[in-house]
Amino acid sequence: MTRDFLKVQGKDVPGNMQAYLQYYNLNCSGVEHSHEFFRSRSNEEIFIQSFTPAAPRGVCYVLHGYFDHSGSMSQLIRHLTSLQFQVVAYDLQGHGLSTGDRGAIRTFDDYVDLFKEIMERYRKKADQYSVAIAHSTGGAILMDYLLRYGGMIETAVLVSPLVRSHNWHMSRAGLILMKRRVTMLPRVYKRNSSNLHYLKQVKEDPLQNGRIPVGWFQALVNWQNVLENYPDSDKKILVIQGDKDKTVDWKYNLAFIKRKFPNCEMRIVRGGNHQLLNEREDFLKQTFNCLDSFIIQGNGD
Repeated sequence: MTRDFLKVQGKDVPGNMQAYLQYYNLNCSGVEHSHEFFRSRSNEEIFIQSFTPAAPRGVCYVLHGYFDHSGSMSQLIRHLTSLQFQVVAYDLQGHGLSTGDRGAIRTFDDYVDLFKEIMERYRKKADQYSVAIAHSTGGAILMDYLLRYGGMIETAVLVSPLVRSHNWHMSRAGLILMKRRVTMLPRVYKRNSSNLHYLKQVKEDPLQNGRIPVGWFQALVNWQNVLENYPDSDKKILVIQGDKDKTVDWKYNLAFIKRKFPNCEMRIVRGGNHQLLNEREDFLKQTFNCLDSFIIQGNGD
């Protein structure tokens, strides 16, 4: 299967949305699906899709992590629609079917600006119950948005959120040594889930990226320094974290988030890895149980 099975870089391949939905297991029974490519203010074509069950109880915005795309979040999307939530998911710039240099970003502000633009575009009703669920780098984006803007999201969930990456100090030292000499690194496919079928799928996924621009990590370092200076938020959020995660520095990250969001709730999935939304069945069930009680309680049910 090649990457051109759907509209890519402005070229339309008729009739292949069904192939995309089937490939990523996004055919949800009784759910209306729509998609579009819209040109963002930064002049990228952003792939965005929505999944709408009959009589939705609210809307949930889904943000994926680095390297991934909205198709990688299929288990979460299917679960949310089974709970009668409308789901809005999009591919970050430089990811999936959106345009942009693969995996690259000038500044994390560009990620946050795009999310804000999508919120303004898709939030049609002022009284609509709005949830955001974000994984990893998506969690970094959502945290920044909440600390700066906050108001349009009532309930927020961070899954394995990124603040610092694993081996942070060693990575920063490596960045200094590589600067101006290396611009791109090969991706190492980590065993970040105990779901072996998922790990195999990632390596075969035509929308995954196999290289890491060094500038992305520099943007992460710069972003963390900015995040530290934002005022704290009294918003009640949920953080779900696996204690076997070796993608992010999760102990530091949880302490940092607790300082910035003192009213947050935290749930540890014992034995869970970084990809909690693509873990084996028992860990996935624990993750969804934490998620369900929080977002449904937030809706007043």
